[in-house]
Amino acid sequence: MEVRKIPGYGGRELRVSLEGAAGGRLALVFPGLRYPPAAPLLYYSRKLLLSRGWAVASVWYEYDTPAFADASEAGRFEWIASEAGLFWNWAREQGRAELALGKSLGTLAMAHLSGASPAFYRLARVWLTPLLASDAVASAIAASKSPELLVAGAADPATPPELLARLERPGRHLLVLPEADHSLETADVFQTLSLLNDYLLALDAFLESL
Repeated sequence: MEVRKIPGYGGRELRVSLEGAAGGRLALVFPGLRYPPAAPLLYYSRKLLLSRGWAVASVWYEYDTPAFADASEAGRFEWIASEAGLFWNWAREQGRAELALGKSLGTLAMAHLSGASPAFYRLARVWLTPLLASDAVASAIAASKSPELLVAGAADPATPPELLARLERPGRHLLVLPEADHSLETADVFQTLSLLNDYLLALDAFLESL
């Protein structure tokens, strides 16, 4: 995996990475606040994509900092939106972007790009534990006509059942994992591994459909 640094928000550096053969189908990974691309769901998502011949571009932003925590809600969203755009612009130079996959806070970045870029709006998308309390995220998912996989935990307050029910439509695959929390884990390690397997099977089927 090749890790690079590109200009980020407010003069900071933004780490990005590229795996797989450049020039082909490209998937973009937008991680969570404390859930980097190396965390289980995203690590195995990347491995599955690579095994299917995709290239994978990931952003390794660093928002678990006092500066981000102390910023206003509007300031944090500006920060996320800015770096999402910078990552998107870099990633488009690396291959033919066809898929975006985001986890939690990463779904805010995807929501922003869905409205800001017609090319991003047309991508297939995987929403992992999307922040449905955010109007931006809920509206981006509701407005999308692209193929999508939406994955939620039944015990995750970020994805209440009544909001999930409103988002069902043809072409959008919805997977709700029983007893899973916001990390799509449970207290039982073997059940967690089984749920991870269920997610990867759903992702594999989704990729096969594209």
